[in-house]
Amino acid sequence: MSLELVNIIPPLPRVVRGKSVVFGEDPKGNYVLYGNGNSVIIRNLKDISKNDMYTQHSGAVNVAKYSPSGFYIASADKFGKVRIWDTVNAEHVLKNEFQPFSGPICDLAWTSDNQRIIVGGTGQSQFGAVFNAETGASVGVIMGVSKNINSVDFRPTRPYRAITGNDEGLVNYFEGPPFTFKHYFKHHTTFVNIVRFCPSGTCFVSGGADGKIFVYDAQAGTTIGEVGNPAHSGGVYGICFSTDGSRMLSGSADKTLKLWKVEGQEITALSTHQFPNDTSHMVADTQVLLLFTSDKYMTLVYYILHWRRCYTLQAWGLA
Repeated sequence: MSLELVNIIPPLPRVVRGKSVVFGEDPKGNYVLYGNGNSVIIRNLKDISKNDMYTQHSGAVNVAKYSPSGFYIASADKFGKVRIWDTVNAEHVLKNEFQPFSGPICDLAWTSDNQRIIVGGTGQSQFGAVFNAETGASVGVIMGVSKNINSVDFRPTRPYRAITGNDEGLVNYFEGPPFTFKHYFKHHTTFVNIVRFCPSGTCFVSGGADGKIFVYDAQAGTTIGEVGNPAHSGGVYGICFSTDGSRMLSGSADKTLKLWKVEGQEITALSTHQFPNDTSHMVADTQVLLLFTSDKYMTLVYYILHWRRCYTLQAWGLA
């Protein structure tokens, strides 16, 4: 008797209290990536028959991101290994494997030309690295960091810039390539959980465990100001932008997500969504937020930590 694979029903992300799960989305907005155990889940948001899994890591996968071209995925695990593999073939042929440092990698990002990758995490003496995606050769040094890097990103337009956010409450700013440390920002009073550039590359934002969001000039590397006062009453765990850059979505441990209007480098509040409060099942206060943007609307996928319930909302049309 022969067996034929019909479809894959993927598991939810494996969550940890107080830590967000990093999503990676494909350039067309059809798939979302996340880790579960040693696997990368490739989840189609529209057709479950197209779900897939990548299972070649030897350790727990923390992050996976599509290259801007969409032809490759870079995934990183708890041992500090980065595997780059193709998305075209069903076998997901491995292109390269690198280990920029020994220790868990929490986040990674590609440059828009698909040539460079930046990673951040917890190494023995190194917390970040930036390297060539083809050769693994270093294309800069991630300096000015002495604690775990939680989030990294590249400016999507030239001239390239790189940013990191870490447990010291610092946002570090780098110019390149080769990428060199220029200065840091110390606006957050505790951990910086997320840093992200807007799609146009004019500004970037940081969100912290203090509930604050700050916006910065991406070209000059200067602070523009604080978003909200503060943006949230609990820690900010996720921030994403719509593909046209006109909207920003933030998610927080205060059980809200907020939609913001982006005009140039000015960000103002539009609306707030309150999470359901399922007191009948004694749901824990801590919630993990996962944010994803597509072409015409924002889709929020979030998980209540203790009960692993999955809610998906298609909200705030952007057309």
